[in-house]
Amino acid sequence: MEQILPVVAVVLVFALVILIHEAGHMLFAKLAGVEVTDFALGFGPSLFSREWRGTRYHVCAFPLGGYVRVSGMDPDDPITKNSYQSARPWWKLLILAGGSMGNFVLAVVLIFVLSFIGFPRQIVMVQGLVVGGPAAEAGIQPGDVVERANGKRIYDSYTLSSIIHQAAAKGVPISLTLDRRGEIIKRIVIPRAFTVKEDGKDVPYNGGKPSLGILNIQAVMVTRTADLIMPNSKAADAGMRLGDVVVSVGGEAVQFGTDVYYLIDPEGKGLAKPTPIVVEREGKQLTLTLPEGTNLNSFGVLFHSELERLPIGETIVRALRTVYITTALFVTQLKILTTKEGAEMVSGPLGIVNLIAQSSRTGIYNLIQIAMIITLNLGLMNLLPIPALDGGHIFFVLLGTIGIRISPRGEAMAHKIGFALLISLILLITFRDALGWFKMSG
Repeated sequence: MEQILPVVAVVLVFALVILIHEAGHMLFAKLAGVEVTDFALGFGPSLFSREWRGTRYHVCAFPLGGYVRVSGMDPDDPITKNSYQSARPWWKLLILAGGSMGNFVLAVVLIFVLSFIGFPRQIVMVQGLVVGGPAAEAGIQPGDVVERANGKRIYDSYTLSSIIHQAAAKGVPISLTLDRRGEIIKRIVIPRAFTVKEDGKDVPYNGGKPSLGILNIQAVMVTRTADLIMPNSKAADAGMRLGDVVVSVGGEAVQFGTDVYYLIDPEGKGLAKPTPIVVEREGKQLTLTLPEGTNLNSFGVLFHSELERLPIGETIVRALRTVYITTALFVTQLKILTTKEGAEMVSGPLGIVNLIAQSSRTGIYNLIQIAMIITLNLGLMNLLPIPALDGGHIFFVLLGTIGIRISPRGEAMAHKIGFALLISLILLITFRDALGWFKMSG
């Protein structure tokens, strides 16, 4: 069963993501009145087919994805009133973009599914203390996680700041519940104005306003256990494996997964020199070495998140915010693909299979999360203006709308060349992914 689950997960994720993509194309084609001759689940020989409303639906031998045939997309197809070539330009654009739109809708649905399973638990951690402040005098330490303040659960820095301001205005104490590496500690502190030393002089801290003197950071509660490792990442090259628990980085002990990220890339410049990372694997500690220059992007490790359920109203708001943040992040990260580092991190079909297989072993949350990432990636990448991709077809339609007309044969030739180059690139990436997989398996 342990070996079958990853195979089932790979088939389901590929089938879902590609079928939704093709269904998006078909939906807009039918809305435009364009004939759709075939829609298939899977590829290869058709095992079963049935015609319904002018479209023959197939179940094929290999269930990894699917395809749709829109009349008039091939230059050799006859031009009729119901063919793609006869459609208005804006309908052509919708038909071509429909696949990516389907992927985006699926990403939103999966994010909402993840939201109702739970969210990675947000924490407010004490990052530092101001000498002479109430918090330092009360024995609060860096690394303490603020669980509650005056009995209220602390999810973010804003909530903690609001409670401090209210207590300061009334001159009343605050009861803090802290998690110190698994030990629950309670402290009573009273916000007050105090001074700090600057250039040998006493100056009011916080502009003279009452404060606890806590420097805090809002973070996601992630453990030190590796839940996902990118096949071509620096972590994989160093020998990290799924399930490894990070003990220290560069001699510095870590408490949370976020500590690892901070120690690897504290200033956004990556590691200045080769750095040892100690991991625990099957009860034994191993010392691996991360190469110079390793940063957050090239490290390539996702740590296990602690999940929590929120009230329905908060769930919906946070899910919508996650949709926006995730999409914006992917768009801004596209520029990384033009760098050497980005090129090294790109995964082909074999690398994606590896990620799905890994995520299937670490729980349904991670499997849905990787499916969401894949469908969002597919939607965005397909819109790039590259011949053979949907974005390439869209580019030629847009040229036609401004009077630059390319013959159907010329456009078809451009797409064939683009397809050949894409296949060559995919084969090259797949070969590199295979080497990375062998490293991780070894």
